[in-house]
This record gives sequence, structure tokens and C-alpha cells, in this order.
Amino acid sequence: MIRNVLVAIGEMPHEKNAFEYAGHLAVLLDAHLSCVFFQDGGNLGQEDIANRVLEHTEAQFVEYDFLDAHAEAITGKRTETICQKARSADLVVIGLPKSIKTDGLKLVHDQIDDILFNLTKPAIVVHEDCTLLRKILAVHRDDRYSDHVLELATELGERTEASLVGLALAETEIKAAQIIQQMKDYLQFHDVEAEFMTMLGFTVANILDTAAANDCDLISLSASHHGRLYEMIFQSTTETVVKLANRAVMVTR
Repeated sequence: MIRNVLVAIGEMPHEKNAFEYAGHLAVLLDAHLSCVFFQDGGNLGQEDIANRVLEHTEAQFVEYDFLDAHAEAITGKRTETICQKARSADLVVIGLPKSIKTDGLKLVHDQIDDILFNLTKPAIVVHEDCTLLRKILAVHRDDRYSDHVLELATELGERTEASLVGLALAETEIKAAQIIQQMKDYLQFHDVEAEFMTMLGFTVANILDTAAANDCDLISLSASHHGRLYEMIFQSTTETVVKLANRAVMVTR
């Protein structure tokens, strides 16, 4: 059950959009919103920026009906402090700048890769042009990690009244059909509207194209489970989807 949503706040456009997205989501989920400015203690002027960000964020709380929230600043290395603070939350929301698409095409190892690799909680990565939640694409690959994807996507769907698109990815049509039946068996006990489709292969194109064709606002899929060295040299399908998607992406473990 999602009771506490953590969002990384700041002055950049993608950070402001992450706050707006997280604020609306927290209201829909009836969850507490923890707004945290992660400041680098080694940079001059960070304290002034933190005070400005906190003051601006707290002033925006009144714009959200029934929002239970607080704002704070934490000093330390950004990646480490985000992952440590995330342990107290059920869901993390992080903004991503538009420039990541260029870096993503170059397959550059970025800070978001380190955050997603070390997070132990599910995270929604929000691009600057992300919209509110109406339809969720739940990607299932017939493993226990995908089961968690479906569980969390279903909770979001039920509590926000968003519909689901279950995407079964497998190497054969027979296996994909079995995955769809498993998803149907799970969803029969939940109050969420759902449709299903199959694609052959766990590829970036299959996921992004399906999300676009079905007008999904959120892509939900499991984190990569490769080793650290692999992640630094190669980009996993999940990481590439996060960087290239023009919609929010939820990554679960």
C-alpha cells in the first residue's frame, strides 16, 4: 500500500514538473508527500538555493486540495542521499530533463542510472512533458519481477481510476498467451479496467511503440538485474526506455 510518496524537488523545470506530478498523484492516492531538496554540501550557495526551493514548494501546497505534505533539505552526495531517503518511502518520483534524450541516444551512463540501480523502492521517472495518470502500460515478461510490476500498476489503477494495458513480452506467441492468462487471473479480483496485447521480444521499440499506440501516460516495467559493470558499459532495455520515453516510466524491483 502506497502511503508515502517521495519527490526530489529543485529549481529546474523537470524538478518542478516532478513536484506537480507527485502532488497530484499523492492526492489521488491519499498518501503523504515528502518533498526533499538534495543539496551538495561542497557547493557554495546551496543553502540559499535550498531555502528558496523550500519556501517556494511550501507555498504551492495550498494549491492542492487535501494534500498532506512537508518539505525538507538534505545535504550529501545526491545519488546516495536519494537512495537512503527513499527507504522511508513507498514510491519515489524523480524528474528527468529533456536533454537526457540526447544523452540517451548516445547511451551515456548518467546519474539516473546510478539512482535506479541502487534504489530499493519503486520509482516513477517523470519527463518535463509528462501528463497526469489515465492509462498505465504494465510490461510482463513472465518472471517474479514482472508480477510486482503488475501488482503496483494495479494498485495505482484502482486508486487513481486509471485503466491498464497489459503487455505480454515473450519469445513465442504461445508463451505470450500464457502470460496474458496469468495477468487476467490476477486482475479478476481487482476493480480496474484492462486490455491485453502481446509482442515478441523484450525490446525498447516494442515497449515505446505499444505505449504510444495505446496513448498510455505511464510505462511500468521491472528494473534491470544485470551486474554493476554491465550497467556501466551497456544500457539495459529498462534504462533506455526511461531515457527515451516521452511519458512517465515506473521502474520496480
